[in-house]
Amino acid sequence: MSNKRRDNKGRVLRTGESQRKDGLYEYRYTDANKKRHSIYDSDLMRLRKRQDEIQKMRYEGIDYAGGEITVIELLE
Repeated sequence: MSNKRRDNKGRVLRTGESQRKDGLYEYRYTDANKKRHSIYDSDLMRLRKRQDEIQKMRYEGIDYAGGEITVIELLE
């Protein structure tokens, strides 16, 4: 038997993904400042699309920190 985590429809969940009891999908990640963030969606494919956008921004070095950073700090 496989050890992979699955949702209630039998789809394999990736690292950081989970399904809540109310059916919402959650993706948890840590930003550059070691702060935990979560995004939620009712559809797994839409959640994964948002997850890919976050990973792309992190790869490119863009970290807006949810509006808690000044322009000067971003440029530094």
